[in-house]
Formats: sequence, C-alpha cells, structure tokens
Amino acid sequence: MKTLPSYKKPPVDEVVCGIRFKVPDKLRITHFGLLWDKFKKEYPNVQHAIPIATNIAQVIEDKSTGMPLPRVWFINKSDDQVIQFQIDRLYFNWRHRNDAYPRYLSVIDNFSKTYEEVDKFFTEMNFGNIEPIESELSYINIIEKGKGWNSLDDLPHLFTDFGWALKKTRFLPNPKNISWKTAFELPENQGRLTIKLDQVLHKETKEPLLRLELAACGSSDSFSKDGMLKWFDLAHRWIVEGFSDITSKEIQKNIWERDDV
Repeated sequence: MKTLPSYKKPPVDEVVCGIRFKVPDKLRITHFGLLWDKFKKEYPNVQHAIPIATNIAQVIEDKSTGMPLPRVWFINKSDDQVIQFQIDRLYFNWRHRNDAYPRYLSVIDNFSKTYEEVDKFFTEMNFGNIEPIESELSYINIIEKGKGWNSLDDLPHLFTDFGWALKKTRFLPNPKNISWKTAFELPENQGRLTIKLDQVLHKETKEPLLRLELAACGSSDSFSKDGMLKWFDLAHRWIVEGFSDITSKEIQKNIWERDDV
C-alpha cells in the first residue's frame, strides 16, 4: 500500500474516533460515576453534554424509569483529550490546544485502550461485552484567513472542486457565506465518507474561518475488535486521501508543508 499524504503543519483542529453500540439493558445513571472511577486519574474533569440521537425520534433515557440520561465527557488535565460516553456511544477525541496533532496512530491507540477499559467495565457490571453497531472517524480542520485564502474569491484556488467564479456578466455578487456538502461510498459497502465545508467565526476574534470536516461512518463485515480497527484504518486512508484530493497541491506544499512528495 502506498504511503499516505503527510503534512508538517496540517490544519487539523480535532479528531473524533468512536462507535455506536447496542444499549446494555442494565445500564443506569449510577454506572456513569463508576465508569469515571476507571478514568479519573488521567481524566479528572467531567462535563455533561446533550446526548447524540441516532434519529429525531430517539430519546436517550433509562428504560426502567424513563429518566433522561446524559452524555458525559471525561477530560484530561491539558484539555486536549476527551472520552465521551452515553448509553449507546463511546468516543475518544483529540482536540488542538497547545501541542501539535499527535497523528492517527496515537489517536487510534488511545481509542483502543479506552474501548478495552469500557469493555472490561461492562463485563464487571454483568452487561456482557460491547456490541458495536457502527464506527465513526471524523477529522475537523480549521483553515484561518490568510492561510491560503483571504476572501471567498480565493476558494477555487484552495479547493479544487469549488466552482464559484465572479464574472462581470453575472448578476449575483460574491457570496457572503459558504456551506458545501458531498458524500462518497466507501468500498465494499463499508460505509460513507461525508465532506462538509462551512464558513464560521472565531469565538474570540470573530474573524472568519473555514471549517472543513471529513467524516467516515460505517462498519466492517466483522464486529470483532480487529475488524473494527481494520475499518478505522480504511476510514483514515479515505479521509487523508480525500483531503489531499479536494485541496490544491500549491496550498498543501506552501501552507501545510506536505512532506511525503
């Protein structure tokens, strides 16, 4: 297999690696605290978040009482690693704070260790093993103004498939904002790669930013851990090759310092 594209200064801001799994019947709110006991030495901070629903009709609740159940975040001291858990999902996040992106192998290794710890916890609680349904891998890139673009006029030079062009003969001016989305099937019916481009604002400076997300979702033929990790490797290859495919070679070389060619 050929070497994947590599960059010294990739615009990666966050990587999310995780699974959706079959809900354990015996899981209760008290188990969330017991699970945190397994991680709190390295992840001492906890936050609640709105649960992720698979569809609009899904309600994340305790089956026996009807009480809503949260999504919890276990966060490390440096705030750049997050374990997300809810009754049917488990994610590991790396997010950019001070250190550079540690690369995919570090992210997948952390997810694998987290998965093993949660699977062990499920066994201890008599839930049975984790039963994965679907896997997800997402790369969120933030491209700052001045790094390959200054206005939306520049997007065709940054993204090879972005076709907007301002012409003197057209009625519409340059768009004020941009939102673009497309999807591709992964090989052998193993899922889908979705690519989304949006213009957003920096939380503090309010400067415009480009948010480029490449997200793979699907599953392998095997729901074993080895099969799951093999799927993540496939998803990672499609995300990295996809990023290289939709962005210009000039920007890759001059801004993100591509170093595999």
